[in-house]
Amino acid sequence: MGRSSTPKRRRTSTSAFGVGGRESHDASGFYGRFRPPVLSDDATVLVPEPVREPFVTGDARDMSTVADGSVALVVTSPPYFAGKQYEVELERDGIPASYLEYLQLLRDVFGECVRTLEPGGRIAVNVANLGRRPYRSLSADVIRILGDDLGLLLRGELIWQKAEGASGSCAWGSFRQAANPVLRDISERVVIASKGRFDRALDPRRRAAAGLPHRSTVSTDDFMALTLDVWSIPPEQARRVGHPAPFPVELPEQLIRLYTFEDDLVLDPFMGSGSALVAAAKLGRRYVGYDLDPDYVALARTRVDAVLATPPRLIEERPPEDGSGTPRRAEQAVTAAGFTITGRKRRVPGTAVTVALTATDAAGAPWYFEVAGAGTEHRPGLTRPDVVWRTLGRLAALRGGTGGSIPIVVLTPRLPRRRSEGDTAIRAAGRDACFDIVELGSPSGAARLARYAASGAVVEPLPGFW
Repeated sequence: MGRSSTPKRRRTSTSAFGVGGRESHDASGFYGRFRPPVLSDDATVLVPEPVREPFVTGDARDMSTVADGSVALVVTSPPYFAGKQYEVELERDGIPASYLEYLQLLRDVFGECVRTLEPGGRIAVNVANLGRRPYRSLSADVIRILGDDLGLLLRGELIWQKAEGASGSCAWGSFRQAANPVLRDISERVVIASKGRFDRALDPRRRAAAGLPHRSTVSTDDFMALTLDVWSIPPEQARRVGHPAPFPVELPEQLIRLYTFEDDLVLDPFMGSGSALVAAAKLGRRYVGYDLDPDYVALARTRVDAVLATPPRLIEERPPEDGSGTPRRAEQAVTAAGFTITGRKRRVPGTAVTVALTATDAAGAPWYFEVAGAGTEHRPGLTRPDVVWRTLGRLAALRGGTGGSIPIVVLTPRLPRRRSEGDTAIRAAGRDACFDIVELGSPSGAARLARYAASGAVVEPLPGFW
């Protein structure tokens, strides 16, 4: 009998209705429908130079103080020119009088940004879509400018979720009627594109050898969170910053953390109150910004100066990062305490829930360890209310599966702030929810784990969280 062979999988290609498989997929038919981007094999990267004047009062359609190919990331939020502020701005030179003129302004400024970008440099543009009668997608117009007009490689579109819901004071159109319900905005967009190539020119090893920026500062947990296309970030308060439409520092900070190396140059052509430059200063990047309003330029300078005057340990304080994410750090903590790991992501009998780690102590008694939240730079661990509620739900299911016979310890990168919503919810659930909650990296938490591992049958949790 002849030896049977596995039939060769057929190559797939783009069809009118798409295909399910992606093995050896030929997408040339799909991309052939669009104007191709401008590709380049240029790998020229300039040696970092000090920025003589980071705060420029001037029109971003002429950023001649910024050298060709010197910028790693453009991150900006163009002015919307809407409402009362727009009526004031109209009296100034260079302000567009119509939406079409506004788009031309963006085209001119972004064209100048392309000149400043290094090969593989990125541009991230935060925009809010406009109007409801009718609706206008500014993000679609920005995509057309970056991709079709300027030939950049479009990399994706982030949804910045600013809130879980909108207040009842918003315009409903017609309330509880099909006549004219109006969608309420709780999100904005961030359009991302790169110049000439998908990757940054020169890999980190060659960059290091040439004395170029090469050190990434994004943690494993942050990388996993930031490569999702929905970011939940609270909005900034205009009154607190002194600008009618500030975007929160966290938004450019996360973009800078994801897309740049330490000491890279970050440009904001619509600087406003300087949030992007504040973020760059916090993360050890060079920065330059343009704005027509000298008062905003002065405000940006003041905000950045305040960051630079802050001791470095307070600017960005985080546990040592060895490249491992929170699940790995949790396992290391359990092992270091003296427990013996017996399972990972094991399903609890009688439930559809898996527990992060199962282990035994010195006497062979079983323990469950649940990991809550990620060790991200902003709102890590149990400081996020949604993580708290999700964790309490999982703990209830785990307790139901064990009948309360196996102690459950929650491991988290950060405990909730005392008397916060999350802290109140956990303490309301009490010790019926879990035996103890331990913050990873905490010396007192590590000591409690070590006592639990060595003592055998434990009836009461040690003082600490409870």
